Amino acid sequence: MNNSFDQMPDDARLWVYQCNRKFISSELEAINSSLQEFLASWSAHGTELKSAYALYYDQVIVLSVDESSHGASGCSIDASVTFMKSLEETYEISLLDRTQIGFVIDKGIMVLNLSQIKEAITSDKIKPKDIILNNAVSSVAEFKKSWYQTVDQSWCKKYLT
Repeated sequence: MNNSFDQMPDDARLWVYQCNRKFISSELEAINSSLQEFLASWSAHGTELKSAYALYYDQVIVLSVDESSHGASGCSIDASVTFMKSLEETYEISLLDRTQIGFVIDKGIMVLNLSQIKEAITSDKIKPKDIILNNAVSSVAEFKKSWYQTVDQSWCKKYLT
């Protein structure tokens, strides 16, 4: 069941899928359509899930499920991962690689591999007050509160001199 992401309750379960690159406009249109179709049929044990999605920066897909009426099951979560894998194959992108970390730079997302972060910070490419995306958030409330973190308040602070 498609709902407005803005209307999801704070305790709704949430998953963040960050792309390794920005979607081009034709991809955005198709991905929006695919997401709407997927959510319209997303269910757990035959029961439709009250779900929503949002796209940020033309690069980050956020899915949420209001579990107050029916929770997401292992099978339904697997279905969402399978759906994301299908997007990866169709558009030759990466959505499931958790070693790719996003930073908000100049109103866009710069994606770095974990192995590149220390060098980016020590060389001032990434600064202490730059924003890192905390894609480990798991509820709408956490997303609102701590999806954006400054580098100096995140796990990356260990690289600051």
